[in-house]
Amino acid sequence: MEETENGKKNKKTAIEAAYAFLASRMRTTAEVRKYLDSREYDENEITEAINELIGMRYLDDYLYSLRYYEHNREKKRGALRAERELMEKGIDRDTVRNAKEDFLYENKINEFEDAFDIALREVFIPSDIYGEPPVMKTVDDRLTAKIARKLEGKGFSKGDIFRVLDSIRREAAEYGDE
Repeated sequence: MEETENGKKNKKTAIEAAYAFLASRMRTTAEVRKYLDSREYDENEITEAINELIGMRYLDDYLYSLRYYEHNREKKRGALRAERELMEKGIDRDTVRNAKEDFLYENKINEFEDAFDIALREVFIPSDIYGEPPVMKTVDDRLTAKIARKLEGKGFSKGDIFRVLDSIRREAAEYGDE
């Protein structure tokens, strides 16, 4: 049993507490450090526990970031949002960006296409049960602003958003000419 400065007793060592904290899901190094610090473990014991967890690969901020990008993609979000959220979780910028580049490259992800698919769902009204073709809404400033806000909120880059809006406007012009 460890005794803290103010007389409280921790029943577990820092490494045992960290194992218990990691049992439910993956965590970042910063989250584990903050958790152990909140339990008033000694800084040296916290550092030793974290180093041991890293050595045993129970803590891996790079792998955590890759999994986070994967989860983010399942939620139809852009990589910029995940990047921001990972840095808020205490993962350093280089690790976050390396994981992003590797994830996008290894999975051959084109975020422009993802953003374009989301935008198309805003532009077309789905067909009814009788198999009618989808109906295109009027593409005006209000609709393009709505699409831009939605894509920005989902974490797509401004460059991809501008390309999507340009493509939507061109497609609307072609659709209107028919």
